[in-house]
Amino acid sequence: MSERTRSESLTGTIVAAFPEYADPPGDPFELLTSWLSAAEQNGVREPRALALATADEHGRTSSRVVVLSRITPSGLVFATHRDSRKGRELAVNPWASGVLYWRETSQQVVVAGPVRLLPDDEADAMWAARPPFTHAMTTASRQSHPLTDVAALRAKAHLLGAEPLPRPDNYAGYVLEPAEIEFWANGSDRLHERLHYERLGYDRDDTGWHTTRLQP
Repeated sequence: MSERTRSESLTGTIVAAFPEYADPPGDPFELLTSWLSAAEQNGVREPRALALATADEHGRTSSRVVVLSRITPSGLVFATHRDSRKGRELAVNPWASGVLYWRETSQQVVVAGPVRLLPDDEADAMWAARPPFTHAMTTASRQSHPLTDVAALRAKAHLLGAEPLPRPDNYAGYVLEPAEIEFWANGSDRLHERLHYERLGYDRDDTGWHTTRLQP
């Protein structure tokens, strides 16, 4: 891609095919799974880095990057502490938006929708899948709370050792159930390909989606 045609803010060098733009599948999760798999195969460095935005009861937003654990037929699964800032915000305002941005392929996926707390057994499985060396600090830390003594927290985690530990009560799994999903692919002539899906209803028996191509 030449300097004259490259978008101002994008430096991707891999041209990712987007045939679904012309013929969108009925299920956006099929496309999302395909894009994520392609991103991993194309060497995107952090394909599961999900920039997640939440808001408190006053509408004041906060953002951070979380790991996308997996994609299910319901939505995008991630984990966090229930008493972290995002956990507290989701407790009073269970709605979030997220962005998967892949610089190497000049693609992004934007999702927004309600967020649901997963059952304990699913949280247990997510905890067990984490590398055991992460258990100690995750157990010792109260995420997002003030840190007054770095050495004391490190010592507390050290005492817990490097072996697998039981899941802390405040470690939870969540699923963001998209009400809308947008797939964005860079266009060398600035005609970016934007495919937007909007859920037809919030009834869990209603699985239909409305698709629209958006202007860049």
